[in-house]
Amino acid sequence: MEKPVVTSFSTIPSRGVAMLRLEDSDGVVGWGDIWGNFPTITTEYRANLAAFLLPDLLLGKTVSDVPIFFHDLVDQLHVISVQSDEPGPIAAVLAAVDQALWDLAARKANRPLRKILNPNAVDRIPAYASGLNPADGPETVISQRERGHRNFKLKIGFGEDIDKTNVDRIVDGISSDERFFVDANQRWNLEQSIYAADWLADAGVGWFEEPMVADTPAEHWRELGVSSRIPLAGAENLRGLDNIERAFEWLDFVQPDVGKWGGVTDCFTIAKKAIEAGKTYCPHWLGGGVGLLHSAQLLAAAGGDGLLEMDVNENPLRELMLVGALSIDEGFVDLPSDNGIGVEPDLSIIEHWRVDQLILE
Repeated sequence: MEKPVVTSFSTIPSRGVAMLRLEDSDGVVGWGDIWGNFPTITTEYRANLAAFLLPDLLLGKTVSDVPIFFHDLVDQLHVISVQSDEPGPIAAVLAAVDQALWDLAARKANRPLRKILNPNAVDRIPAYASGLNPADGPETVISQRERGHRNFKLKIGFGEDIDKTNVDRIVDGISSDERFFVDANQRWNLEQSIYAADWLADAGVGWFEEPMVADTPAEHWRELGVSSRIPLAGAENLRGLDNIERAFEWLDFVQPDVGKWGGVTDCFTIAKKAIEAGKTYCPHWLGGGVGLLHSAQLLAAAGGDGLLEMDVNENPLRELMLVGALSIDEGFVDLPSDNGIGVEPDLSIIEHWRVDQLILE
């Protein structure tokens, strides 16, 4: 991409997706997205890892209950995850399998995915423009407001002068019906995070996302949670129900990623537990269109006051897969009424970017 995505730890100069397509014996298809936004090289690797792992696990198998089948796959691959020392890549591959199985099940049931997760799921959800870079964050807010967004998230962690200037400019332009958040991408230690939380609270920012590295000791997170006057957000870089539930102690906004860990099955469980605990579920996503649709379906099924993360940086691999399925209007998106995730991806329109295609049968 000409304009890279900039974070406090590095930049993402190119975009890649690895999609998983599962077809059953009746010819019904389900789609999943294998997480891999940084570094981009991990995307192709995880596609190859999926091709290595999945044939013996999936081909010829009968699936009558997706959560049971998914958790059985997790158990089967646990020893390989430990032996290979690759729990993250394997979790991402299995998350994509779970996504695809849920999509397939919903299509077989002739219902949108959100409706088989929760018959009372809503069809319209709030969203926010994400991925705002430090070089042009305030300008991006203006352009995305014109496109229909009413909520925005800026990346910070680039030095006090840059961060405070961007935050002040954006806050000055925010109206009463809009919200503004920030994401530090795990930039600081405890002392630095406490300091940042103070001036961000004074600025009126809505949440402070990932100020510290996700695996920072719990006592540091507790101290930050107690001292912070601004709500904390995170969980995209945590794996495991226990780890994420433990973080409820300090997180106000819980943000598991459907492609990084847990798929639809465990992310939906976390969403319900978070809401029951008085937290707000906001799915994290910064990848392709298939995963974004899964995230939207999850949020609609979970309920609560959460918002859908919508990366507004250019990414044809996402935009062309969505084919207008999630148009933003006054800060909300109306979900497609078609079955499954609501879109049948057309790979022909992104064919000229294809690196590889592995067909296993």
